[in-house]
Amino acid sequence: MVSDSTTIARTTLFVTHATPDDNEFALWLSSKLAMAGYRVWVDRRRLRGGDDAWDEIDRILRTEAIKQLIVFTRHITKPGVKKELAIGDVVRKRVPDPKFMIPIRNDDISFADLPPELVRDTSLDAYPNWHDCLKDLFETLEAAGVPKAASPDAEVLRKIVEIREDGRRFIIDRPETVLTNWFPITPPPRIRYYRFDGLQEQMNAWLAECHVPFVHVGRLAGSFADPTSFAAASTFEQQTPTAYDIPFLDFVSGKDLGPYADKSSTSKDVANLLRQHFDGLARARGLKPVEFANKQIGWFFPDDLLPKNEIRFTLENERRIRRTMCGKFKDLRWHLCLVAKPRIWPSLTYRIHGNVVLSKGGETLPGDKTHKRRRRLTKSWWNDVWRDRLLAAMHFLANGNASILVETGSERFEIAPWPLTLPLSVSYEATDPPAPSEEDEEGNIVPSAALDDQFDDLDDDDTPEGPDPGEGE
Repeated sequence: MVSDSTTIARTTLFVTHATPDDNEFALWLSSKLAMAGYRVWVDRRRLRGGDDAWDEIDRILRTEAIKQLIVFTRHITKPGVKKELAIGDVVRKRVPDPKFMIPIRNDDISFADLPPELVRDTSLDAYPNWHDCLKDLFETLEAAGVPKAASPDAEVLRKIVEIREDGRRFIIDRPETVLTNWFPITPPPRIRYYRFDGLQEQMNAWLAECHVPFVHVGRLAGSFADPTSFAAASTFEQQTPTAYDIPFLDFVSGKDLGPYADKSSTSKDVANLLRQHFDGLARARGLKPVEFANKQIGWFFPDDLLPKNEIRFTLENERRIRRTMCGKFKDLRWHLCLVAKPRIWPSLTYRIHGNVVLSKGGETLPGDKTHKRRRRLTKSWWNDVWRDRLLAAMHFLANGNASILVETGSERFEIAPWPLTLPLSVSYEATDPPAPSEEDEEGNIVPSAALDDQFDDLDDDDTPEGPDPGEGE
């Protein structure tokens, strides 16, 4: 490591970000700062996808950086970012400059999720509009006396252009259709709100025993179920006359808001009901629930639910898929987990992505004890592995049918087991050699030294955060 030095003038703005996830914003921000005359450090090797030059990063931060700008997104827990934060925290105390680190949010994530090094810093906001952060950032830099030239930093701008051009060389002029993780929903025909007369305690007792999904609105309960099925959905005797009977599409479009005065409430109710129905579907097919750190519920494949813990099927294009849904990793068991989020706009879909949970002795382990292990065991799960496991899981939920049927009394709706596709006018030229696989036929993960790095210390798993449901999306 290079020791801190006071003999070199600190004039450089150092942008800390996750690669490659936050490269685009980091390049944009660096170009704006360079255009304003500030000196910005841009690591060409790192942004091109090469090895991280930690000796250079360490030297710039410790001896030349006057401010460290931290791009705050859900990727901030990446090992490289965490290491730069640790170095920046040391520099902040040695300079000293309590405002050395400047976090800039560029994601739909709570400021409460800032790393410990940044919790006392004033954060700037670049989400959802990147330009929103510039005025406050320039004012902050000017107030701190950060030097700048009268003209743009041409060298930094040249590097940024070269980085962008290097990326374009892999883009080829060939149309391609890509898969999303958005699964279309054919909705139920209607949504109804049933009224409860009588005592509040009676209504609460009836709803506590109700076995169909519902949303509670004052003296009303909303459901996709038909009146007869809803009336029979609890063991308590209670009259539930229909207060509103609304065509589903009229309800979500705002044409008929039922008991509400604004459209946002209708969307929340529909999303709530769809989430409950997916939970019921997953439970009925034998999947088990797990709660993540952000309170989202995922559904994982337990051991022995499937023959050999695997799913095999053939797509319409005759491509065969065989994927294990759980297996062994060191002394633990891993399980594929589905996290589903209903989307009302721009079209009615479930956004479903795969995650991984770990168990030992039949009990799932909390996320704060498994973060490093989950990250390491999925290191060789490239896009095709996540894609095929997601398709296999949806095929399992369809249970041999052309669509996934969800019943609610005599009513029902359908989920497509095949996701939406998007046509692209260009594609990517993949020239990398085949990636190593660490998984055997039974789904056991055997770590390869070729994929290990200095952060894979699985005997010291003290990462504070829980699972990130964005993983594998």
